Amino acid sequence: MKLINYGEKIPDNLTLALGYFDAVHKGHIAVLERAVSIAKSKGLVPTALIFTGGKSKTDVFTLSERADKIFACGIEIIIVKPLDRAFMAKTKEEFLTELSSLYFISSVVSGVDFTFGKGALGGVQTLKEFFGEDKVYTESLLSDNSGKFSSTKIKEALSFGDIKLANFYLGSNYYISGLVFKGKGLGNTLDFPTANIVLSSEKFKIKQGVYKTFVVIDGVKYKSITNYGTQPTVLGNDVIVETYIDGFSGDLYGKNLTVYFDEFLREIKKFSSLEELKEQLIKDKGSLND
Repeated sequence: MKLINYGEKIPDNLTLALGYFDAVHKGHIAVLERAVSIAKSKGLVPTALIFTGGKSKTDVFTLSERADKIFACGIEIIIVKPLDRAFMAKTKEEFLTELSSLYFISSVVSGVDFTFGKGALGGVQTLKEFFGEDKVYTESLLSDNSGKFSSTKIKEALSFGDIKLANFYLGSNYYISGLVFKGKGLGNTLDFPTANIVLSSEKFKIKQGVYKTFVVIDGVKYKSITNYGTQPTVLGNDVIVETYIDGFSGDLYGKNLTVYFDEFLREIKKFSSLEELKEQLIKDKGSLND
């Protein structure tokens, strides 16, 4: 598996999946898996071109998280292109001419609504005219009563703490990955030791609150409770991801941890004492068995 920068040459003959793939939701996964299937049938290398930047300052998943999800679909090479002004000013013809000069592309896969080039004037028909009708494959849109699946819908669900809806669109659990850092040690004082994750600036901020989550450590799945947000009881103003892992004891400092979100439990609130906070944490822990 390779993650390369746009323009970096590779000798392979490719089936190229085209899309923004910013959330890698069910619709994106359908395109990626179709590209893998076609590549295998033709003896080509399944590859995805993805974009970073643009209008959105933050994404549902960081670049490394997106890469993990895309590779999990069977894609072998990911080409990363930042959406800078110069690139966004290219016409649809300029984009395809440049792309084909950089890579050996034998087939292309995209969603039926994929657009590209200045003014988003390029689309599936443009791809067919450039590469040939028989070399372009499309995937239909996935939709529900409110319209097509999209990163915008997922962000909206996350901003309201509707993890179940976000997970439905994603086709798997929303998650946050990061290095575990040493916190203030308050959890140990309350007999609720926690793992604290550094939240990437790339990551879209979800609704602050307490969530039912789970983690996998050394192949073992543990139920967990995660506080996403500030710590008003101890005058903490920074947004942190603080996870109590039920049944786990060990040192996670400096290690990468992925926290998978299942359900929003409650709002963050300020307690009058640490004892009152501990009582609430006990109640939160009890919800893990619901």
